[in-house]
Amino acid sequence: MPHPLSSCYITHGLSTFVILLSGWLTCCFIIDWLGRNVERIKATKIQPYEKSHDADLVNLARRTVIRNWIAVGVQTCLAAPLLEAAFPLSSPLNKSEDGVAGMLGGPVCFFVAWLVTNDFLFTIAHALYHEIPWLYKFAHKEHHTWKAPHVWMSHAMTFTEISVNGIAVMAWPLVHSLLLGRMTPLWMVWLVQLVSQLIGCIEHSGYDFFYPLVFFNPAWFNGRVFSTTKHHDDHHKHFQGNYGGYFACWDIILGTNIEDGQSTYKKKKA
Repeated sequence: MPHPLSSCYITHGLSTFVILLSGWLTCCFIIDWLGRNVERIKATKIQPYEKSHDADLVNLARRTVIRNWIAVGVQTCLAAPLLEAAFPLSSPLNKSEDGVAGMLGGPVCFFVAWLVTNDFLFTIAHALYHEIPWLYKFAHKEHHTWKAPHVWMSHAMTFTEISVNGIAVMAWPLVHSLLLGRMTPLWMVWLVQLVSQLIGCIEHSGYDFFYPLVFFNPAWFNGRVFSTTKHHDDHHKHFQGNYGGYFACWDIILGTNIEDGQSTYKKKKA
């Protein structure tokens, strides 16, 4: 009889939920503390503090994220059998396949492919939310209650939207494991989930000091390749445009970028 703690609901379901929640809380606490206490970061506040930290909106964000984290907990537990089937707990080095090159190149290629596919899927879904009125009201309008973002509202959205975001994040890991038949240990899934959490917190931080893709400086690319915090902050401020999450280039391609506070196309009212 298997040990109770070996159940997939513990090893893959509950453990994944704990990793996600603790990662998000850590990001929020650190970014919030830095924004309150480091003058250099304070100086990069994009919208007035009084607007982003309105007491009623802060309380609403708190209630919404608690509701959503309960839903995420249920989702991860229900998905535990699939997670167990697709993502083993560990993957020892198999020299017959990739050797040292596999240890170095495999995870790197996996991460880059995930970064691009995740943000592409997110951008398409995000654009559809705004371009289809009924879909906006059903799935995305709640997130735009906050027109001046702050880090604690990064997960304040409808259950539908948080589920779609989860599908985008998990699309490449599932393809990598189930369709391509590549070894995809659970820690790689946790890694991309945590990176996604960190980027989401930075995008909604309200401080232009942070870079969503922390390993690149967007200034090197004139804001036309990688997103900045202001890129997403302007999306909340102006409602339409700047749909990309990690990359600004999607909006250049779609013609939906906001430059100097002006959208490249006529904006609708929220």
